[in-house]
Amino acid sequence: MSTTYRSKNNSGKDLLDSYIEEKVDRSEYEPEPKKRNNFLLVLAIVIGGIFLIRTGNVNFNPINLITQSAIITQQPSEDLLNRMNSRMVEMGYLDLTHDELRDLRSEGVTATYISNVRGLGFTELTLAEAVQLASADASSTFMAMMIELGYDLSIDDFVRLRRAGVTANYTSRVHDLGYRDVTVDQLVRMQRIGLTTSLIERLQAERGEDLELEEIIRYRISNQ
Repeated sequence: MSTTYRSKNNSGKDLLDSYIEEKVDRSEYEPEPKKRNNFLLVLAIVIGGIFLIRTGNVNFNPINLITQSAIITQQPSEDLLNRMNSRMVEMGYLDLTHDELRDLRSEGVTATYISNVRGLGFTELTLAEAVQLASADASSTFMAMMIELGYDLSIDDFVRLRRAGVTANYTSRVHDLGYRDVTVDQLVRMQRIGLTTSLIERLQAERGEDLELEEIIRYRISNQ
């Protein structure tokens, strides 16, 4: 079978990688600076708690305190939230409070993520849609690869595919086996019934490469 999506251009760079580099910012744009005093802060809290236990002033659980302290120290800083808000304003998302920005980050939505998705053509992306995508683990790289594979998908399509466990690599391998018109519905069904590309290859070897995809799907369902 041909491997259309893995061919090389004259520069020797993979076409899919070139597309993703153009459309998706892979840089770590908004990392939270590491604070060297985090460990000392936690240690001080633990020591203080132990002291309170010995004096009988509090019912102290050091494990819970350490966990709670770690959660507190992992919260995004005011500076990070301000920088995130500046980028959000540039993209047209106005009047977001720091609490709202924290909620977005807790869902996996950053300004960089939104910028990447918008760069794929979804310029009217809403924050609710961004949360849906991030919650479904639909990365901007996955979206870019599916577009490069020839799919014109909606936000709901991307969410549905990822919730079913469909990956761009799986889709590309199905294409390479000759099924380049495989639909979103078929990809979702194939993933849910556990139809592997190795099974497709085996059935093609046994029954011919022109075997219909629906016949393969029915075979998998009847042999589960």
